[in-house]
Amino acid sequence: MIATIAAREIRSGLVTPLLWVLLGAGQVVLAWIFLQVIENFSGLDADQRLASLTQELCLNLFGFAAVLAMLAAPLLAMRMLSAEFRDGGYDLLAGAPVTLVEILLGKFIGLAVLITPLSLLPAANLALLTGVTTLDLGQVAAATLGLWLAALFFGAIGLQASSLTEQPGAAVLIAFGVLVFFSIVGRAESLTAQTLSLFGWLSWNEHLFRFLLGAVRLSDLTYFLLFTGFFLALAHRRLANRRLQ
Repeated sequence: MIATIAAREIRSGLVTPLLWVLLGAGQVVLAWIFLQVIENFSGLDADQRLASLTQELCLNLFGFAAVLAMLAAPLLAMRMLSAEFRDGGYDLLAGAPVTLVEILLGKFIGLAVLITPLSLLPAANLALLTGVTTLDLGQVAAATLGLWLAALFFGAIGLQASSLTEQPGAAVLIAFGVLVFFSIVGRAESLTAQTLSLFGWLSWNEHLFRFLLGAVRLSDLTYFLLFTGFFLALAHRRLANRRLQ
């Protein structure tokens, strides 16, 4: 049943223009960033280059792609629960012989499949350099993994926000609010005397940055998996409360 729900969400997402607009617009900007980085790097002498070409590309391309995924995830997630609450489609699904876990996992897997192409766009751009120059494929793989985990994290927040209201627009605003909090909370670290504080640990971009540098650390993997599971659990709790109403 999970596969059936996921396939339904994937089909629904592919026939709507939103995903294709996001992919098209994202690729245009990524291509421009890609060309700018190549041009700037080529214009520097060897002793003026502070980082390798791979690192420059990973930081710029994957960094922008993370912002794109943060914007896309709530927009893709809003129709999966919030819009179905409004249109009555969720009541039909909830009345079927399927558990809430299956419903939520099916929708999350569908969202993960839809958002994966956004996570692969930077690597697709880097593939253009095959045979032209030597890139650190390990760093590219780590950056791709980190971006995908961050996108799943954003998707879980989007689903949780979508479970809170019958208004898709309100769900998007709630998700954006939570994502902005997790984006800027690390800046509060400068207000403390500690070198490493809870505020810095809560910031998703601090963890993604390590992936972009090519470091796959257990602490960063744990962060994304933990908070993805946490927001999915909150969404499950909300759906359970809705069933009791």
